[in-house]
Amino acid sequence: MYCNKPYSNPYSKEVSIKHTPEPKRILQVPVIKGFGEKEELVVSQITIAPPNPPIFRIISIDKEVVITNFKLVSIYDAHECKSSYKAKVIIDGFIDKNILYKTITESTGQAVGGPVFQFTTRINFATFVEVKSKEPIYKTDQVEILSAFVEGEKEELLDPNDVAIGAPDFAVTYNTLLEKMIVKIKLKVTRLEHVPVK
Repeated sequence: MYCNKPYSNPYSKEVSIKHTPEPKRILQVPVIKGFGEKEELVVSQITIAPPNPPIFRIISIDKEVVITNFKLVSIYDAHECKSSYKAKVIIDGFIDKNILYKTITESTGQAVGGPVFQFTTRINFATFVEVKSKEPIYKTDQVEILSAFVEGEKEELLDPNDVAIGAPDFAVTYNTLLEKMIVKIKLKVTRLEHVPVK
């Protein structure tokens, strides 16, 4: 009489297969450590005439802020323990400015006329931006300029010329332009760190 028992091979052994875990992938990414923002007043007196004819009326002004150089200056003290930290970024740059204006070459008792001229100049400036962070900032961290532009400006015409004989009283031209500009700069500080990826 046979019994219905499952057959087992006495020579077989259970083999356990161990799965080797995949190696962790690590990315090197810039991590933001702090932000900074600054408004700097830039004042410059520009001589228009000579070389150009003097200004009668300003039509328009185009300007562009260019950052040429910057350096992160860390003021972190390793012996201090704080809840917030600060550093400074020294910045050099210039403002390219193009002025379109009217001048006077002809006049009558009631009117004036003349061609339109343009005058382009470059105004250098230097400033610093304070950066605030919740952890220490080091000189080896990276600075990225987010934006730099003229937020507001004021022009004042100076050094007037005498009104020509026979011209109307309003026919005054000017040789010098006083510029006052508010330059706004935004930046961030980052540090390259290794981040594991699942």
